[in-house]
Amino acid sequence: MLERPSCDLTGDGESFRVVEVGAHDPSLIEKVIEIDLTTFSEPTWSHYTAGLMLRHGRTFLLKDGELIIGTCQTIRSWERPGEAALFAMAIRPGYRNRGLGTFFLRRVLDMLRASGLRSVVLEVDPSNRPAIKVYTEKFGFRRVCDLRDEYGRGHHRVQMRLTLQQDVLAPIAAFPGGDGRLGDTPA
Repeated sequence: MLERPSCDLTGDGESFRVVEVGAHDPSLIEKVIEIDLTTFSEPTWSHYTAGLMLRHGRTFLLKDGELIIGTCQTIRSWERPGEAALFAMAIRPGYRNRGLGTFFLRRVLDMLRASGLRSVVLEVDPSNRPAIKVYTEKFGFRRVCDLRDEYGRGHHRVQMRLTLQQDVLAPIAAFPGGDGRLGDTPA
């Protein structure tokens, strides 16, 4: 598997790193599905959709040495080209409740920001108050809307968005001799 540059966290004799999958590797399909099945009450992936996401989305892995302990998949928005949707994020049992999810998401967001994306959107079950608290208080996500019954009767989600970087306009005073007022022309 080809990996793009990583971010590391070390401490207490452990070394964790976040890497982006740089080339499609069919052997990752089973690993992504395995971690997903230990995390969510309903499977996120079929073999086909996991393979498709690995090939055409952006997949990030949280690793302890060579062991993959977490996965995060993102896709680009067609309606908002500067935005990625955080599609799924999961961490193996035994590694949860140790701050690794926060470390993992922070590094994923840093890597998305570095690639020029402007925002990230995600959807979370409204009953998952601990996750909503982390997204809002640690990362600054804001609630966008409530999606009621969108994924089937009784399956509600809260959509949240985080701005990664603001659009910056070049100052008008960039012209030599300009004072920043409209109508100035170069001397």
